[in-house]
Amino acid sequence: MRQNNIELSSFTNPNFKITYAEIDSKSSLNTIDTHIHNECEIYINISGDVSFIVENSIYPIIPGSIIITRPGEYHHCVYHSDAIHKHFWILFSSNEMSKLFSRFFDRLPGENNMLVLSGNRFKELTDLCHTMCEVSQANDEAFYRFFKLIHLINIAGILETNISAESPCMDLALDFIHKNFSAPILVKDIANAAFVSIATLERHFENNLQISPSDYLKKHRLANAANLLQNGASVTYACQQSGFIDCSKFILLFKKHYGTTPHKWKKERQSFKLTT
Repeated sequence: MRQNNIELSSFTNPNFKITYAEIDSKSSLNTIDTHIHNECEIYINISGDVSFIVENSIYPIIPGSIIITRPGEYHHCVYHSDAIHKHFWILFSSNEMSKLFSRFFDRLPGENNMLVLSGNRFKELTDLCHTMCEVSQANDEAFYRFFKLIHLINIAGILETNISAESPCMDLALDFIHKNFSAPILVKDIANAAFVSIATLERHFENNLQISPSDYLKKHRLANAANLLQNGASVTYACQQSGFIDCSKFILLFKKHYGTTPHKWKKERQSFKLTT
């Protein structure tokens, strides 16, 4: 894995972190597989048997796929086998009002997340990303390369492919979870909202996401709690706003999933900054 953190000073404040990884489904880097954060993200696939979920949309990933998300969009990668997953992962902070980043902000959550570039353009994008990972850059060089990358993202085409749209019960189930995860809902409530039996719901989740509905709900709640903590919420507030009833059980679940307590997560994340 190669990684480079760059800080750029400009009116858009696009401080960014770029990482190239070659990992499989058993990698420790996949321990935290649910994401809600305060930065924009660009995921660029090189290889791997994966799909990507953003809000209630499930995107099938092939080499050359690009997924973009903005702050607050729930997303994560789903592994379908142990095939090596080669990809770039880019995080950057930006002024939402900047027209340069309209591709990220001028859309509804969970829509138009999947992009594609032509062969030559995609090679240009990956060559640029490799350079950004490997080369120690002066501020002006980093500035130029970052906005060249954003230009390529802005001219990429939008792919409408969405697995959940082909599976109505998944679309309904994910939408219900995303709207009601903070309430004390059960798997039977999700099945009822999707107009299927619990067994049918579990089969669709396993086929599409390799996870049970209950585990998906739990991970979504934990991701939301992590995001709230990152933004300064108390442990009790994060617990209550994420659908957990028992705070002590929440702390145990959080530590098991993230490897640290909610309080330590909050402290570490609030002191973390994207720097060179």
